[in-house]
Amino acid sequence: MYLPLLDSNKIRAEIARLYDRDPQGWRVLTGRDGHGFYDLLISHGTEAWQLKEYQVNPYKFVGLGSRLRDMPQPGATEEMYFGLRPIGADQMKELASVIDDPISMSDLASRILKQNPVASNEAANVPAILHGPILQSPRPIEAVSSAHSELDEKLRRQLRHIVNRDFRHTVTPYI
Repeated sequence: MYLPLLDSNKIRAEIARLYDRDPQGWRVLTGRDGHGFYDLLISHGTEAWQLKEYQVNPYKFVGLGSRLRDMPQPGATEEMYFGLRPIGADQMKELASVIDDPISMSDLASRILKQNPVASNEAANVPAILHGPILQSPRPIEAVSSAHSELDEKLRRQLRHIVNRDFRHTVTPYI
């Protein structure tokens, strides 16, 4: 069902490399579990990863994850896929002019989301980037499959051990 657990930063680096090779067809689902950890499910075709992370501070996450095996290929869909979409200078001007009009803003965002995602190096030289969409769920693991609960529990236990060992000072509030 899943491969060995790895540091989530290594998995993120692998995913970034794969994304840059083929930025089309990615999905991202995120949320928090009942224990305060962040869950991420990232998929591309039949490849998928499950990550569980703890936010140490605003700039640092620690976590674990695994590549999932035998993910079913989703059928044809009209959904918008995750990706980096460049926002050009003309779109930036349009954005500035419609910022106070929710309907026009929504129309502009929809047009940008219909653009094909690009690799990160292609998105680096533009004024701005639309990053997403990222689907949010209160329980992303349960939303996908109850079969992932064994991996979810293993990730939670091992991440709790890491947090208690290395970041205990971040768990309890200051008095």
